[in-house]
Amino acid sequence: MRFLLIAASVALVSGCESMSEKIDASRQERCHKADWAMVGERDGVEGVQQADRYAHVCGDAYNDVAYKAGVQKGAARRPRPPV
Repeated sequence: MRFLLIAASVALVSGCESMSEKIDASRQERCHKADWAMVGERDGVEGVQQADRYAHVCGDAYNDVAYKAGVQKGAARRPRPPV
């Protein structure tokens, strides 16, 4: 009985590790394909800045200059509340 419990635990842990690796690979692929100016523009329109998060998640694939230029462009398009 113990053996079955141990075998099931090992299979579960290795399955979770494999899934985690697939998620990380998918995330890195999206980071490399991202148009950072467009991402920044979208965030600027929405009024959020996530540069630190993107830099943490994407590492070298993140383009800070393009992102921040996009944020400025998006912020200029952001609707202003009525006075």
